[in-house]
Amino acid sequence: MDAVKGLWQSVVSTKRAYLNPHEHFGRANICRAALASYVGIYMLFKWNQGKKAKALALEKQASKKAVAHDALARQISMVEAELNKENEEEPCFDDPPEFVDEIDDEDLVGDVLKQRPEISEYEDNVILVFGLPAVGTERLSKLKNVLKKIFDNVNPTNNLHIPVDETGGTKGVCFVEWPDKAVAEYACTVLEGYKLDKNHTFQAILYSNSRKSGPPDEGWQTPEPQEYLDIGDPWLWMHNNRCRDQFAIQYDKSGTPTVSVMWNIKGHDPEVVGDAERPSWTESVFRWSPHGSFLTTIHAKGIVMWGGEKFARYRRFTHENVQFIDFSPNENFLVTYAPSDGRWGEDEDCLRIWDVFTGQQLKGFSLYALTNRDHLSCWPFFQWSHDEKYFVCAKSPEKDKLEKEKKPNGVSVFESSTMELLNRRSIIIDNLKIFSWNPARNILAYYSEGEENTPAEFGLLDIPSGTKLRTARIYNVAEAQMWWQESGMRMAIHTLRYQKKATKENGDVKYIGGTTSHIEIFDLSDRKDVSQMNIPLKEPFVSLGWEPHGDKLCVLTGNAAKCQPLVYRMDPTKHAPVPMSKLDPVPQLNSVEWAPAGGWLAVLARLSTGGNIVFVDASGAEAKRTNVAEHPGFNKGYWDPTGRYFVTCCTQGGRAGADLGYRIYTFQGRELVRKNLDRLLQFKWRPRPPVKLQEQKLKEIRKNLKTTSVKFDREDNDEKVKASQEVIDKRRKIMSAFDVVRHRNVDMIKAFKEKRMQLRDGVDTDDLSTKDQDLVEIERREKKTRLLFRRISQWHFLHRGLVLLPERKILEKIRYLSFFRYLSPLH
Repeated sequence: MDAVKGLWQSVVSTKRAYLNPHEHFGRANICRAALASYVGIYMLFKWNQGKKAKALALEKQASKKAVAHDALARQISMVEAELNKENEEEPCFDDPPEFVDEIDDEDLVGDVLKQRPEISEYEDNVILVFGLPAVGTERLSKLKNVLKKIFDNVNPTNNLHIPVDETGGTKGVCFVEWPDKAVAEYACTVLEGYKLDKNHTFQAILYSNSRKSGPPDEGWQTPEPQEYLDIGDPWLWMHNNRCRDQFAIQYDKSGTPTVSVMWNIKGHDPEVVGDAERPSWTESVFRWSPHGSFLTTIHAKGIVMWGGEKFARYRRFTHENVQFIDFSPNENFLVTYAPSDGRWGEDEDCLRIWDVFTGQQLKGFSLYALTNRDHLSCWPFFQWSHDEKYFVCAKSPEKDKLEKEKKPNGVSVFESSTMELLNRRSIIIDNLKIFSWNPARNILAYYSEGEENTPAEFGLLDIPSGTKLRTARIYNVAEAQMWWQESGMRMAIHTLRYQKKATKENGDVKYIGGTTSHIEIFDLSDRKDVSQMNIPLKEPFVSLGWEPHGDKLCVLTGNAAKCQPLVYRMDPTKHAPVPMSKLDPVPQLNSVEWAPAGGWLAVLARLSTGGNIVFVDASGAEAKRTNVAEHPGFNKGYWDPTGRYFVTCCTQGGRAGADLGYRIYTFQGRELVRKNLDRLLQFKWRPRPPVKLQEQKLKEIRKNLKTTSVKFDREDNDEKVKASQEVIDKRRKIMSAFDVVRHRNVDMIKAFKEKRMQLRDGVDTDDLSTKDQDLVEIERREKKTRLLFRRISQWHFLHRGLVLLPERKILEKIRYLSFFRYLSPLH
């Protein structure tokens, strides 16, 4: 117990020591303040927590009440709506009886009605197969099993129907329904010519096509043979002894649109060919055929072809409101286009293909059926192969489930012999952008755009097999262009590549990190393999041009202020083109034009203020600039078919404020002709047909080249002498005409000599010398004569009541006056 008491006393003493306000005042206050603060904070936290819990509970209770009230209100509204429906009549949306609707559904929603299902759509899925064996009822099931196996190999989803006669036997034909039109067309291709056995061969046709072939017209008669129209030799102009070329221009002459065909004569102004200058010859524009055989003009009723020595009318092609024309490469076919008057795709034959030499229409195409559009996106619409066996256009774009039009996903290749789709189906190429034919082989080049995670594809297709000869896949391609060499040996592709891109809300694309230009070259010189080369460009790409039948390439790089031509040579032993030379930069260059025979080129600055034309000699080991000409504001430039002359033109639609006209230069850049014409619209050289000489003939020409050149030089000198003689003759003619006028005036002066002497007091002024004293005397006498005139005029007016007379009449009166001698000193 004593121990416990001792412990308790020690605790009490310790407590008193810390809590005694007199001895330890500061330490006790600190403890009390801390304890009170902790207790206050704890109580405040508990109070705030309780308040939040009460507010949350009230909010939940209020939300529950609101949901209950909304549910109740909805039920009440639904009950009221049902009661109103029972009590009220449904509104009538019919037009009043006297209302007359002037707009029909075809005009209002014709595009929607065009998409409504029709029976013909389902007919496209059915084919007819002829050539089946005729069997009876007992063998019909066996025939069905055999045909079913054949058709299932094409596509398992099919429906076979074999019509029978009254006895139950087959009629040698069957109907097969397929899932869609594409499968049906493919089935026609596979089953056409299929041999069931040695006596039965299938013939397949779409059911929709069979319906189009109706019964023959009862009034049809055999066409009468047309009389042959002889316009003469269409290439007679090529027999010119001086090998001169022709060109045609369209301009305003005395306010009338005129088309003129001119001879290009070196050293002289162009001359009109015969009577080939005709006002209002065309109502729109004109066009030469690819070989220069015909001049084609466009009129409201159709097309007219002119040819021969006197440009006689050769043939008409009726196509009202025609706007565009195009020829096949060998000018055997003519393509015309006229917009249709119908709406919503009712244009059955707005695109027509004609036979040039017979004038017959071979095929009519619907633009809406080919493109799903009612307007042209480009011209020429069809692209022809070099041998005219095929022509191609872009496949009509498909639509997705939201009826949004997709990009074209292929090409449609047609055979010119049948005017039908090759293999009855199109060639599928996803995201197709551009395509073009090889100028010398049946190879089709294409460019397919890439998407976010897929590369762009460049490829070569063999036609008609459709085999891909070569493809190149490149990522991050922003845009691309293709150029074929005229010989068909090479193709260049410019690709603009980016690192990253961002698409804005309005659809604009912004390339992050800049862009770079590259030139890809496909080399087809090796028939077995197609090689690929690459040229990275340090400067931005501007334009490109191939030497037609050589091994050179000119690339323009830079910008508007500084553009540099780069000339490359293709070396078969190198993996990339070899640079020949870098020419001096010239501002605003934007186009390259090689001469048809190669060796020379013109680099142009079209639609520019300076209008520079740089002539370059690339026939040697190094390209050299020979001359720089200027034609401010010109917008077109062409080589003549032989490559001897180059023309620049300022035509309507070019740079505003430029003087309309044309200028002709030599291939070295020396200006020969400068003509300004009112409202010049077109300038077109007359093409020359291709002439393929045998190798032996070419060797003979090379062997005799020196002798021939001497002959040509002699003819050129004779031409210069002839030109000089013509100038001399012209001057002599002008001088002789002047002498005639001079002699007539001299005779007239001699005839009036006596009268002059009488008026001048017997003085012969013809023999007077022009001394100073004589001039003073003449001036003095002239003053006295003028004074005399005034006095005589006053005398006549006062004494005879006459009006003032002219001075000449007054002198005649003087001779008869009595005081003439008195006045004579005044003379």
